[in-house]
Amino acid sequence: MTSERARAATLWGRSLLVGTVDAKGIPACCRAVGVRSNDDLATITVFVPVATSRDVIANIASTRRIAVVTSFPPDHVSVQLKGTTTGVRLAADDDEAFTRGCVDAFAEILHDLGIPRRIVRSFNHWPAFAIDMTVDEVFEQTPGPKAGTALR
Repeated sequence: MTSERARAATLWGRSLLVGTVDAKGIPACCRAVGVRSNDDLATITVFVPVATSRDVIANIASTRRIAVVTSFPPDHVSVQLKGTTTGVRLAADDDEAFTRGCVDAFAEILHDLGIPRRIVRSFNHWPAFAIDMTVDEVFEQTPGPKAGTALR
């Protein structure tokens, strides 16, 4: 059973980062522009811009290991999803509206915090890779005494 806190990781308006490591353990990361799950976080698909994800995609080809961190900027509630990549593909044309919606929702959240919408809307989001992953572990990452504890 996945907690409501973990499920919130896939809500719109989240800050999304993808982290990977190469075969030598050297990390790489990039901003993601959307995440979704159709099976209660057993698996997720995370979308990363082609223009900014070269090292992440190379690391996935090498190790298949991946971590996705989602954070809600107003309160910094954060969750980390760790797992194994099961596939990488160029996102389909009909995924563009989804990724644009995610970027727009993030722009609205940050606008409420004083950051102009145009800043976030200028983020590179398309074309994107769709990275499918099996979620093996879910961790609390909100700053505080419970950071690092398992959520499932």
